[in-house]
Amino acid sequence: MCIGVHQWFQFFGISVFCVVTSFSCLARADASGEQIVLRYLSESARRDAILSMAVDYSEPGKEPLHLEFTWMRRIKQGLASHLLRIETPDSEKGKLLLVREKPGGGADYLAYRPSSALKKKVRITGAREYRLKGLRISVQELIGGELLMYTHEFKGDETVDGIPCRLVESTLQSRFRNDSGYTRTRIFFRRDTGMPLRWELFGKSGEVEKIIFIEEVRKIDGTWTIGHARVEDLKNKGRLALSLKQANYHPDLKDSLFTEEYLKQASR
Repeated sequence: MCIGVHQWFQFFGISVFCVVTSFSCLARADASGEQIVLRYLSESARRDAILSMAVDYSEPGKEPLHLEFTWMRRIKQGLASHLLRIETPDSEKGKLLLVREKPGGGADYLAYRPSSALKKKVRITGAREYRLKGLRISVQELIGGELLMYTHEFKGDETVDGIPCRLVESTLQSRFRNDSGYTRTRIFFRRDTGMPLRWELFGKSGEVEKIIFIEEVRKIDGTWTIGHARVEDLKNKGRLALSLKQANYHPDLKDSLFTEEYLKQASR
């Protein structure tokens, strides 16, 4: 099972992080790809929040997985930090994953397991995927995807399931080729809300490997929020469903939560 933490970060604001000043094309036409992505990030994904999420994943020949986690998101000086705490299953309860955006793009991934006798920090590459019972869930899928690692180009207006959209094609920057398995994406943003409706991720083979469908969007405290999304893994024939259980857009989040020191203390 491969749930992309990076992908979910993009959708819900965890990675799909974007520094406003990093967009070099803001002076282009209103329909430019950079501006369309920026609208989504600034109006939805890049807000301080505490989100309660549930994940259900199934893949042929493997036991289905149900996972619940609390997602704490802090925006400071244009950069996002994400702290994920696993709530269920009981065998994984308390595991922490910290994702911190870097000014030049990309992110740091740190994880600790509460049951680890050595309290060892998980390797960065290992922290990019959540593994349980032979399944792998990408952090990108859990928190939305690192949009800052891509350049964005508006490709025109499209209609998806009767909904007017703007199509943006994103290409992975060469300096991040080792940080993502997806070299290109196609995102259909709704014209009315600016929220993503469909997201196609292309692997290094050039073929579409995953498609993310945004099936429900709701406005909570004035912020458009993804309520339910579905990921179709075409390569492994898996299906992931991500559901929002609760959202708080007025949290009191201390900077100290988003540090390696906190992970060490909280994992004891």
